[in-house]
Amino acid sequence: SEQETARSTAVACKTIAKIVGSATAGVHIILGHDARHSPTARALLEEASDESSSKGSQVIVSMAADWLQTFPHTESPIRPETRTRLFIYVGTPGKYLSMCIKSNRGRFEDAFKEDRLIILCRGVCMLPLGTQVENIYGVDQDVIFDSISKAARERGQLFWGHGPGTKAAMMQKAYGYPLPLAMPEPLSFQGDAGGSVVSFDYLVEYIKYLNLAKMAKPEVPVVNYYDTGLTVSVMQMTVVQRGVSLLTDGDGLAILRDASIGH
Repeated sequence: SEQETARSTAVACKTIAKIVGSATAGVHIILGHDARHSPTARALLEEASDESSSKGSQVIVSMAADWLQTFPHTESPIRPETRTRLFIYVGTPGKYLSMCIKSNRGRFEDAFKEDRLIILCRGVCMLPLGTQVENIYGVDQDVIFDSISKAARERGQLFWGHGPGTKAAMMQKAYGYPLPLAMPEPLSFQGDAGGSVVSFDYLVEYIKYLNLAKMAKPEVPVVNYYDTGLTVSVMQMTVVQRGVSLLTDGDGLAILRDASIGH
């Protein structure tokens, strides 16, 4: 009922505000791709400063690894190492997805064991209550997200987690159309892969080329979708390990996230 939702939401908001305010090691807010359309998420990113390093700051805001795979790049964006901070993830995690995109699941596990993990997704909030972690169902995630944002701002200046001077270019790719770059040279492969591991290199080069084509023609839809299974998992991990974006979208991420059920 509306009354139950309001009650559960109020409990979560009050608890999170207290936890954020008392996080002596600082706070790290990580925004998953499905938080992209939230005005609160965009406001947090826009207000975060990238004029200096985020190291030592009270609050770091960054995009999650899944979001980074939805816009083009051929070098991996910096991801902050925040192993002692309060870890707030806004979005929908997925085990198989995290494996494919080389997301550091250890950060979730460590934060969970140390009672400093908060996850907010659709209608559910996981947070430390007393001496254990609880799932609160039927919450208004938008209200809770606003509460997280308010509590974080009260800690002081927000800092961009992907490195100094990188915010403008990444925000343009995530939310708008960046200035087009030059078209890449056509791909040209010599010889036969011969069934060896070199075949993965061919695929990496192909996906890298698609990233370059997307950066040259931002208005043209260029999207990759990936099946699930051992070979394609290794291929995806190889692409990400080389610093190349998988260049997928929300549907592509959902496919990989759903595969977590069988994994």
